[in-house]
Amino acid sequence: MSKTIWAIFASFTLILTACSKSASPTYAPPVLEETWAVKMTLSGGIAGLLRTIDVNSTGSYSVADQRAGKVVTGTLSEVDLTTLQALISALEVSAPKNPSACADCFEYELEIESGGKKMIASADDLSLGESGMGELVQFLRQTMDAALQ
Repeated sequence: MSKTIWAIFASFTLILTACSKSASPTYAPPVLEETWAVKMTLSGGIAGLLRTIDVNSTGSYSVADQRAGKVVTGTLSEVDLTTLQALISALEVSAPKNPSACADCFEYELEIESGGKKMIASADDLSLGESGMGELVQFLRQTMDAALQ
């Protein structure tokens, strides 16, 4: 009888564990060293955009719009560079719990490289809020949009 009770208990525990929502793993970016770089690729949407922004530790940036065939370069202000560094340092990326099925969403891919280490993370409009990348993506997107005007 005790084996039956134990088997029922083990089965019940296994079912509860399988059905519960576990926390998404969280990843921190590489620690920013003297030289670092961040790249964001924005793609998709109804218009089928493909844009990138690359920023390095000196504040130099390059923004490219593949559809328009336009490339713009510039340098972030000291305030913007400090803000960007703080956003990267505070970043904690969570993998989405469920894959998104948004056909017309924008997709964001971040690459952060420092000290020979690289982190790549991605999200779309539906998963961006839970990804932990929202503030950094918003900052980079505003910089990208301003440069392309």
